[in-house]
Amino acid sequence: MPSNRIAAAKGAKRLLQFSVIGLMSMILALNAHGQQIHQLNYNNSNWSDQNLFGAVTDSKSGIAGFPTTPNDGLHVYYLSSSDHVRQLFFNGTSWSDEDLTAETGGPVAMAGGAVTGFSLQNFQYVFYSAADGHIHQMLYNNSNWADTDLTSQTGGPASDGLQLVAIATTPNNALHVYYASTGKHVQQLYNVGGGWANQDLTALTGGPATGGRWISAVNIANTQFVYYFGSDRNVHELFYNNVSWTDENLAPSNIGPLGGGGISATVIPGSKKIRVYFVGASNHVFQLKSTNNQTWSIADLSKKTKTAGGSAGNQIVAFATTPNNQMHVYYMVGNDINQLFLPTPSTTWSNTDLTALTHGGSAVPNSGMAGFSLQNLQYVYYLAE
Repeated sequence: MPSNRIAAAKGAKRLLQFSVIGLMSMILALNAHGQQIHQLNYNNSNWSDQNLFGAVTDSKSGIAGFPTTPNDGLHVYYLSSSDHVRQLFFNGTSWSDEDLTAETGGPVAMAGGAVTGFSLQNFQYVFYSAADGHIHQMLYNNSNWADTDLTSQTGGPASDGLQLVAIATTPNNALHVYYASTGKHVQQLYNVGGGWANQDLTALTGGPATGGRWISAVNIANTQFVYYFGSDRNVHELFYNNVSWTDENLAPSNIGPLGGGGISATVIPGSKKIRVYFVGASNHVFQLKSTNNQTWSIADLSKKTKTAGGSAGNQIVAFATTPNNQMHVYYMVGNDINQLFLPTPSTTWSNTDLTALTHGGSAVPNSGMAGFSLQNLQYVYYLAE
């Protein structure tokens, strides 16, 4: 072979080697920069966006977030790409990541499943659906984490893995977990101090089967309120009046969800005023408003603020800050996180694109979101590329 052809062949071989190395580097880089948990934080002056650099997440992971007391510790729970339940927590200086599934020996979570929880002082309760549909509790008792299979304890039906929310009622500190079974009935797991039990709330109330992906719940003392999208595409409330459960249709199907439908409920602190927010027709964000849980009014907040509709498959977050009782709703538009904000009842709603404002990450579609406030400090957690 002539020397110039030999040189050309060697050059082509080197080029192929470099191309393969370059391709592998790109693949590794993409894997290393998969979706992670981001925090949007309002420090009472400005918004900032921070990648918390936890594990690469399940691309449709639910998220739970709450503070512990009295130290106001920040805790975020999510599913990793291997569907392990993990915790990100802030020690006052930096964030750390902890694999709770590995630590407790619990089973892997259902892929794309929800995660929910709350704290009672520094005791932390986290609930998730395992791959077999069993609802599990992870409990931190101020010393160690432990995993318990609540479905095995109660004999309740398997979960669909998606619709899952938990609250603690007061003053009894009773534990309540609401979820959708594989038969799409709303179920309750509850523990009022004598062990866990299961109730089929759909069978009890005669309400419709569930038809969405997300579910929300709040309480006023021991009265309980669960909000979900029914199979009739209407927004329903399951209400426990301290004696029995009832189901009520709150919003008609012509403003019901087009897709997975994010839904979030909150109680204005120090009152009995309930607010429910959901993604409905044309992917607009709607508010259901009541002062007594008897008369409800509805408003199209996307129309009021002349802003684009939200992403139907994502969860949304709503809460009131204190002591000003200002309302905040967070939701996804495209790949940006937006905030709807109402300073006082006598003013009007406004909208801010927090991703554009903070130059934050590109939010991941069809995933969870969580958030809370500490007085007027605001924390929102979401998945971003």
